[in-house]
Amino acid sequence: MKKSSVFAALMLLSACGTGPLDEGAPQSEPGVDAASLESSGRYLVAFKNRPGAAEHALLKQMGANLRKDFSELNVAAVEMKPSKMAALMRSNLIETIEEDAIRMPLGLATSQLTPSTGNGLYGLITTQATAVHARGITGAGIKIGVADTGLDYTHPDIAPIYKGGIDTVSNDSDPWWNNDVNETHGTHVAGTIVAAHNSAGVYGVAYGAQLYHARVLGPNGGTTSDIMDGVRWLVETAGCKIVNLSLGGGTKSRIEENFYKEMRTKGALIVAATGNDGASKVSFPAGYATNIAVGAVDVNNALATFSNRGTNIDVVAPGVMVLSSVPGGTGSEASVSTSATFMGLGFEFAGRTAGITQTIVHCGLGQVGECPASVSGNIALIQRGTINFSDKVLNAMNQGAVAAILYNNVAGEFSGTLGTATTADGRAWVPTIGVSDTTGASLKAQAGASGTVVNQASAWDLYDGTSMATPHVSGVLGLIWSSKPALTNSQVETHLFNTATNLGAAGYDTTYGYGLVNASAAVKAASGL
Repeated sequence: MKKSSVFAALMLLSACGTGPLDEGAPQSEPGVDAASLESSGRYLVAFKNRPGAAEHALLKQMGANLRKDFSELNVAAVEMKPSKMAALMRSNLIETIEEDAIRMPLGLATSQLTPSTGNGLYGLITTQATAVHARGITGAGIKIGVADTGLDYTHPDIAPIYKGGIDTVSNDSDPWWNNDVNETHGTHVAGTIVAAHNSAGVYGVAYGAQLYHARVLGPNGGTTSDIMDGVRWLVETAGCKIVNLSLGGGTKSRIEENFYKEMRTKGALIVAATGNDGASKVSFPAGYATNIAVGAVDVNNALATFSNRGTNIDVVAPGVMVLSSVPGGTGSEASVSTSATFMGLGFEFAGRTAGITQTIVHCGLGQVGECPASVSGNIALIQRGTINFSDKVLNAMNQGAVAAILYNNVAGEFSGTLGTATTADGRAWVPTIGVSDTTGASLKAQAGASGTVVNQASAWDLYDGTSMATPHVSGVLGLIWSSKPALTNSQVETHLFNTATNLGAAGYDTTYGYGLVNASAAVKAASGL
């Protein structure tokens, strides 16, 4: 996918709503015996004083395994049997003990949501980042950190700007994405912030910045202590001024809050996602006042239905159907072309194709008997509604269709699933994509003409979530800071808030915070450029 083709299609796409995102369950760290985890737990232990020989002896006495050391906070992250907790709490060395809570990535592939809104790279325009780029400001000289799932640092949009990383889940210096489809999230987030401005794919909000990455989440999330460890490395070792946290959960932690206060005193800005529950309460760590909490809006600047709001939300940014980098082959690129090219969304389990060109034949709702004999060897165009997607496509296949296009019966793009990897009789599904209602109307008017359906694996994809909004803000902060590097973190934050475009009630509100981030106005306020 070339940048030129992405921007050519940018303004042609339509909009609609979105649904809630799923969250997984905690996963044990590699190397930890599964049986031992059944009778043990992970905790953050805060001592009254900086832990020394007495404190470490106490942990050993209680059979606690030291996982992470945050001695600057008088804190140790440990794994121990829950039955020992009461005895540990009775020690006069202990201040408090908290659960080492699990945090989850807060984004999901758009293809798993029905319906969705957006047009891929609209965020660069909505945030006015492109206007700042035109003035020669790209984030140069700024180090930005991402703490997330693993990273495909060989990706053509990531390799030119990646400078180093760490893995606090596996405890090594390699934040590789682990070849797991559930770890594509970190590469997508990083691409939105800093993807290289080259001849392939997309480019980031602050594409001139330097990227450092910490893998702090495994395929099913990560502990608070692993995340803290990664953020600490990004700030203290790598020297990142901005750290992006497109992750979160519902449990508040005083120890965690104190950690982020410490990162703030070290000059960093921590940017975190508000969460995807559609709730009136912001997730943590975004909910801590010291961090910048980011909600999501769609292409029309309406709050995404999944986006959490409430006290401590600061700003909003584009977070619906955001196009960015993913590890090679894990993304999907779908379209249909006639006299014009229209974006599509590939169906789950559908066949792949770099392009099937045949006659488009309208099949109504795709019920038995609705596909004419002329669909044999051709492309079935089917309206959504009445029967299951899989039944529609199966009926078309039984009449000989070699590809299928399903179009929405309400406003906006959509996608779905065919339910199983093959049909009931073992056949592979034909390539199947979903398109918007308006695209469907245009294709219906062209029935009988030749068209080309594409549904192929890609190194780019469309994702939804406050996870996708957060990196837009991290990138804008990079633009502000690069325009005047002498600014303090508080000054940069103030410029971000004071120049945001108001979307709700006058001034601050708990739905949009200060409003939609405005890179152009913020840079001008910060540096006059």
